[in-house]
Amino acid sequence: MNVLIVDDDRFVVSALEQKMDWTSLGIEQIYTASNIRQARKIFENNSIHILISDIEMPQGSGLELLAWIRSEGFNVQAIFLTNFADFNYAQKAIELQSFDYYLKPIEFDKLELIIKKAVKKVNSGQINEDAIRVGHYWNNNKEKLIEHFWFTYLKDNHSLSSEELLEQLKINKIDYSMEDCFLPLLLDFFPYRLVENKEIISVFGNDIDLKIRLKTIINETFKDFPIHLEGFLEVSTNNDEYLAIFKIVESTSETYLRDIISSCKKFITAVNTQLHCDVQCSLGTLSPLYQIQSLIKELQVMSEETIDCRNKVFCLDTYEIGDKKYVEPNLPLLEHYLQTGNRLSFINKCHQYLTNLAGKNAINHNVLFSFRIDITQLIYTHLKKNEILAHKLFQGKSSEFLLEQSSKSIEDIMNYITFLIDVSLDYMAFTNSQKSVVNTIRNYIDQNYHENITRTSLAQIVYLSPDYIARFFKKETGVSLVNYIIKKRVDIAKDLLTNTDLPVHTISDKVGYDNYSYFTKLFKKATNYTPVDYRKIANSKAKTF
Repeated sequence: MNVLIVDDDRFVVSALEQKMDWTSLGIEQIYTASNIRQARKIFENNSIHILISDIEMPQGSGLELLAWIRSEGFNVQAIFLTNFADFNYAQKAIELQSFDYYLKPIEFDKLELIIKKAVKKVNSGQINEDAIRVGHYWNNNKEKLIEHFWFTYLKDNHSLSSEELLEQLKINKIDYSMEDCFLPLLLDFFPYRLVENKEIISVFGNDIDLKIRLKTIINETFKDFPIHLEGFLEVSTNNDEYLAIFKIVESTSETYLRDIISSCKKFITAVNTQLHCDVQCSLGTLSPLYQIQSLIKELQVMSEETIDCRNKVFCLDTYEIGDKKYVEPNLPLLEHYLQTGNRLSFINKCHQYLTNLAGKNAINHNVLFSFRIDITQLIYTHLKKNEILAHKLFQGKSSEFLLEQSSKSIEDIMNYITFLIDVSLDYMAFTNSQKSVVNTIRNYIDQNYHENITRTSLAQIVYLSPDYIARFFKKETGVSLVNYIIKKRVDIAKDLLTNTDLPVHTISDKVGYDNYSYFTKLFKKATNYTPVDYRKIANSKAKTF
């Protein structure tokens, strides 16, 4: 089986050639071309089974190449790569019977799965020539085309007129009327877990079948209702927000809508159980097709403004917009918990404060943001009093990720606060044992004596202020930091002078002094000998023995 890669970007072609395990995919020969003209010649002289092509190229598009391939009768599975999520491209690709449509940047594990499916299709020989006809091909891709319609319709910043909307339906051969009613459901997932305050683990990972699994759960959960899932769209690129659009098959009642809320709760339970993930449901109201765009925008605003616990259902028709004034928590009490190291009481008090606000419908993003500032300031101030550099202690991906997530829900901000408290109190316990800090500094100097070591660089290693570590290091060891570093370097230099033939200037570099004269001065002050004299004396003693 043979593959042709067509792309005007030679780096993309090279990456595809080298990073894909073609042999394991059953590919015998790989041909490459940088434009349509070269690709046509390869098709005319070789048997090509799978085409992997860019769409936009200077000398003709990949879609034009596929159109020519179809007109010539070549039986090829075509996979398009593109930087643009353009529905017109996707629609044209579907009309030309492309096998798949993949957005760059390339994730080779996902592309490999697509190629495996294409290989399987070539091997099975199940390509139906009748699929060329638009009607039959549309039936085979009905679900994908409908989702593309919803994606295009909803991403438009301006509202479509009834005439424009009807024209889109006609172009895509979708049998909707303007009076058809739809029900949107916005799903916000929380697909991460923090392990030991260090590692952020994605619950979903690289699950390429995630969308299919979610749709299966939705269909199973709502199977007893006269509604049909018409669209299921990714709202974000992080697998954490999706939009489900149901078409109403029969007329509804208030009782019926209450039952749908109950099914949303069943969906949450199913996601908790099957995917081990939390989710929030934001349910819209019934709306005719021509109003659905504005309704979904209202639903998204509600979702963005809503702050509450995870695994809840919120309804647009009961959503109330109102100003919430921030009333700070009992900061002196929280400070007392910090000073006494009572982490559990600190965390419980913060959670109680937030849940009380939620119960009174008195919380929004501004309130949550103000609360987070107060708590962060309280913790940072406490750390500063203990000479700990908070901005260094909390640098890193885990801290940044949890801070970013903290505005999503009460659980998320509590995750962030718990992280801050645990790291702070654990590190304070570590620094309270000054011998542990001194040993850390000693070990660092012993292993990195050849580097440019300063009080500031050491402070960054142990997250303490430079003046503070200098004071307690001397108190614990009886030797200043500077003298400890010098002694370590001189001891290493003495060993190298005695046991190697390395030039003195090389030894000077090896122990962290690029200034030979300065090294000589320090060495003589410590040993009463210059490095050259020290080596001579050491050599003479060795000969004597």
